[in-house]
Formats: sequence, C-alpha cells, structure tokens
Amino acid sequence: MSHWADSPWQIIGRAVGAAFAIVVVAVLLALVVVPRLMGGDSLTVLSGSMEPTFSPGDVVVVKGVQETEVCDTVSVGSIVTYFPEPNDPTLITHRVVAKTIGDFDDQTRCRLITQGDANSAVDDPVSPAQLRGVFMYGVPKLGWARQWVGENQMLALGAVVVVLLVAAGWGATRKPRTTVITAPRRSPQPGQAAQASGVAGSGASGSGRDSELFARELQLRERELELRERELAHAIASSEAQAAGPAHGHLAVDPSTLDEPVGQRTED
Repeated sequence: MSHWADSPWQIIGRAVGAAFAIVVVAVLLALVVVPRLMGGDSLTVLSGSMEPTFSPGDVVVVKGVQETEVCDTVSVGSIVTYFPEPNDPTLITHRVVAKTIGDFDDQTRCRLITQGDANSAVDDPVSPAQLRGVFMYGVPKLGWARQWVGENQMLALGAVVVVLLVAAGWGATRKPRTTVITAPRRSPQPGQAAQASGVAGSGASGSGRDSELFARELQLRERELELRERELAHAIASSEAQAAGPAHGHLAVDPSTLDEPVGQRTED
C-alpha cells in the first residue's frame, strides 16, 4: 500500500512494476488462454495480402469451428484461416467473398471462396475440412515480438526477471527526500501573551497541588499501616492471655457467706 511519505521514485517504481505485470498477464490471456478455451490459435501475419486490415507482424486470434458447422456458421464477409493443402502446415488468413452450396466429393455441403483484401484474384475454393478457424481479434505488431521470444526464450526470460527486479528495487534503493516547511512566526498580541502566561502559571500551580496531594495520601497510608500493626499486636497479646488463663487455680467461695460480717458466723 502506498504511503503519503513515499518518495516519487518509489511510487514510480511500483507503478512501472504493476503496469508491466498487467501487460504480461493481458498478453498471456489474449494470445494463449483465450484461443485455447475457444479451440483456436493465435497466428502471426507474414505477408501483406490482407492490408490494410492486417499488416505483417500483426497477431490474429481465431476460434475453432466444427467441420459440420462451417457451412451454416461461416458467412460471406467473415475472415477465416485455412490450410491451402491437406498436408501443408502453412496457414492462410483471407476474407470469404462467396460461398457455394451443393454436394461435393468429400461429403461436405459447401465451398468457401476467399480472397485477400490486397489481392486482385480469388483463391481456390476452400473445403470445410481445410478450415482452421474464424477470426476473433487481432493485436498489431505483437507477432514480431512473439517470434523473437520463441527464438530466444532464455534471453527473454532473463530480460523479464531483470525488469521485475529493477522495478521492485528502484524505490527501495533511493532514500526519500524530506521537505521541511517553515511558517513565519507571528508576534503574539498583548492579550494572547497574558493568556499564555496565565495558562503556564495555572499549569505550574496545578503540578504543585498534585505533589501536595500525593504527599498527603502517602502519609495517610503510613498511618493506616501503623494502626493495623497495633491492632495485630493487640490481637496477638489477647490470644496469648486467653490461652494462659485456665492454668491458674480458683478459690471456691460460698456466695451466702459474702454478706456476713467477720466474727458473727455461727455454727450449727
């Protein structure tokens, strides 16, 4: 995630890396994933027979069509890719300018008449068995790059790694610049100066009151501790006295004789 304090070089480095990754993913999707999902292929244009629609070096992507569906789905004006001969791997991409319906020797029901946009003559009729695919979209000039990558795979892989490393580390190797902005000081007005001094004084007095309250609280806690120690000592002494009491003898006195004066006791 980008931070507002990052340097412009860090932001540029991350942006370049992200853009490069997006381009690579988009190219892979357009030239590899989509054609395979559609049962077709991506091809590089080698001649100028379809100019100005296609130029040499462009890439055309075609989708596959079942042989039994060619006569029904391919219409005049469509651009198709086909094999010129059954065993010829070379592919031709031209426009359908006419279509013949009938029964033919190869058990198909039509023939496609094609012609390059830049050509003055039509091609030989194309059987549905020769058709490779129907044009979906094209990418200008990407064919030469793909051809170079195919011939220099290790070099291309190394170049991609270097670009990614440079883009990722460009911002990290540069120190961000710190810009200090100073604002001009304004001289305080007399009222503001007095208010500021008053606030400072109240802060100092408040700090003194806090110290005094803390000292008083400490004294109260010390006194409370001293009282608890005294109570504990008194409780210990009382328990010791109660434990020693039953060891002394007691003189039994008749309560009835307590009220008689000495020398006046009579014996029966």
